[in-house]
Amino acid sequence: MNHNEISNILARKTGAIYIRVSTDRQEELSPDAQRRLLLKYAKDHNIDTPTEYIFQDNGISGRKAVKRPAFQNMIALAKSKDHPIDVIIVWKFSRFARNQEESIVYKSLLKKNDVDVISISEPLVDGPFGSLIERIIEWMDEYYSIRLSGEVIRGMTENAMRGNYQSDAPIGYRSPGGGKPPVIDPDTVQIPIMIKDLFLSGSTVLQIARHLNDMGYRTKRGNLWDARGVRYVLENPFYAGKSRWNYTERGSRLKPAEEVIYADGNWEALWDQETEKQLRKRLAMNLRKVKSRDVSTAKHWLSGLLVCSSCGSTMAYGGAKAHRGFQCWKYSKGQCNVSHYISKSQSEILIINYLEQLLDADELTYSVISSASIDSSSRLAELERQLQKTDAKEKRIKAAYQNGIDSLDEYSANKTALNEERRLIEDSIRDLTPSENEQDKEMLDRKMRQNIAELLDVIKDSSIDYIKKGNMMRNVVDHIVFNRKETSLNVFLKLVI
Repeated sequence: MNHNEISNILARKTGAIYIRVSTDRQEELSPDAQRRLLLKYAKDHNIDTPTEYIFQDNGISGRKAVKRPAFQNMIALAKSKDHPIDVIIVWKFSRFARNQEESIVYKSLLKKNDVDVISISEPLVDGPFGSLIERIIEWMDEYYSIRLSGEVIRGMTENAMRGNYQSDAPIGYRSPGGGKPPVIDPDTVQIPIMIKDLFLSGSTVLQIARHLNDMGYRTKRGNLWDARGVRYVLENPFYAGKSRWNYTERGSRLKPAEEVIYADGNWEALWDQETEKQLRKRLAMNLRKVKSRDVSTAKHWLSGLLVCSSCGSTMAYGGAKAHRGFQCWKYSKGQCNVSHYISKSQSEILIINYLEQLLDADELTYSVISSASIDSSSRLAELERQLQKTDAKEKRIKAAYQNGIDSLDEYSANKTALNEERRLIEDSIRDLTPSENEQDKEMLDRKMRQNIAELLDVIKDSSIDYIKKGNMMRNVVDHIVFNRKETSLNVFLKLVI
């Protein structure tokens, strides 16, 4: 073996090839073309590229590296203990990453492991000037990606405003493709219709979910039904022939109401706008605290409504058959110092007497819940979930200070920011719960008294089961605070308009 042959062997490197074909419609090389050119470059430059070191992501955006499995596998290989590769070869730097921040992070990580990244269509000179050119290329790629994303969003917005549906059609429909509107699916159309009919006849979302599962029906993805899935069908304006777009962030977080786009759809509706209003009103009536239980899972029609006046916790129903009643669940766990036990019969007598007195009262106090907004109930539920999360955040902030992780100044700053977040959420809740209009007060009071009278007729009737009584209670009552010391109730009423 001569000197030149030995030098060539010593100069050989081991490389990985990365190929990515993006989701956007742009002129770019096919995967096969990229592979052919990258392998040729490797051969011409004495770089060995074993088949197992060729990584490819198809139809995946380059904006987020964590969402590219082949890319992540390649990075893991480069970081591994034995450092098997010396270089990563790509067609363009934009195939490696379009987010400049991520590009710098991953390239720095690779540099620490003595791995270079080479773009065969964008050769760079060594030294500071080459690094500058590389940064400029990355900035241009990121700008192009952001601009492309904006163009796509604008196009989708225009499409939504024309009433075109841009997602997979929900259960009961199918998407024919080719830009054609959704069409009714004869195999599943009975499911949303059944959900609607059961809900308007008095069933809760949890009861409906159980019924669907018992009958062998499954969701669009083949999963068992749950309360959330049923509620999605009931509040989705698609079934009334309305297109709704830009409704959520990525995930399930709701966007501000002013950013949501509604338009008349170009498909056949399953029910009319009047039915849609009835569904919205009943959903708003059944809007409950996030932690409260569905009445069908409870054992009494007051379950989930009674609240301890000392600690504010829910009072649980239980006990021996002859002594069944309600007790603060925290007291039962030793976390509340005041017993609030009340027997089943006494609680029923108290609530009936209280409601009868309200009918004769000169003035009624109640909160008004508007069902006029098509998404009011969903947004209120989401805001209440966010409000509950602030309690958990407050505990973490306090724990960080108590454990010496945060200073007093950091604790004060975090608490101030959290209080501001809580205030904004509470303001949003108030905005979605309009106050009573003075000129309509007389009409609202009449409606409230009528609802109380109807509720009394139901809970006094021994032939009516506890589920129907519980549902009726939740239509009229938000929660009930029980004071054991005074053996008194404070009933918080609600009126859905």
